[in-house]
Amino acid sequence: MMAVATLNEPLMPQPAPRVVDRTPDPASPYHTPEVLAWVEAAQQGDQAAFANLVRLFSRDVYGKAFSILRNHQDADDVVQETFIRVFRALPGFRFESSFRTWLITIATRQALNFRERMAREHESLDGPEGTLDHPALRVEESQVTAFLDQEARRLLHEALPKLPRRQKEALTLKLQHDWKYEQIAAQMGTSVGSVKAHIFHAIQNLTRHVKGGRA
Repeated sequence: MMAVATLNEPLMPQPAPRVVDRTPDPASPYHTPEVLAWVEAAQQGDQAAFANLVRLFSRDVYGKAFSILRNHQDADDVVQETFIRVFRALPGFRFESSFRTWLITIATRQALNFRERMAREHESLDGPEGTLDHPALRVEESQVTAFLDQEARRLLHEALPKLPRRQKEALTLKLQHDWKYEQIAAQMGTSVGSVKAHIFHAIQNLTRHVKGGRA
């Protein structure tokens, strides 16, 4: 709640409103008038302008993610997550820092969150004495069974291409080839825990699609 000054309280001087400086830095390839125009157009929903930003900054985002995760596939996943987050948050960008600084800040947070999430899932997915008793796996088995009828297969065919790349790859190997988690992990160059996490989230996304949501 905003505080209201009484007649007995001295009024504090209010700072002048900050003026945002959008003057491009001619010495930086990231702060040209063209990049500034792309940012402003993307804020209005211009997908071509946003695609230009993705092409320009993908390498920087990948470099930051890889420096934290030290894994190519995981860094690729974070690049995808970062640009999804940026696209959603872009209308709120106020040019109080450079677009690149803002973008790399989001990428750093996404990479740290990803690392923490993977560590937490690895701990929870691997039960005591090598057992695999986790709600994610129980949900997976029950929901995979629900896709076995003809209508569900049609919906699965429509929804599968909409999944993030790593989720789609893991689930395809599990459903179409009936591979064991260890085989899928070796094929994808990742851990068994990551494979289980990808399949779990893929099943959740597909379920939302079948129920009328978006994958």
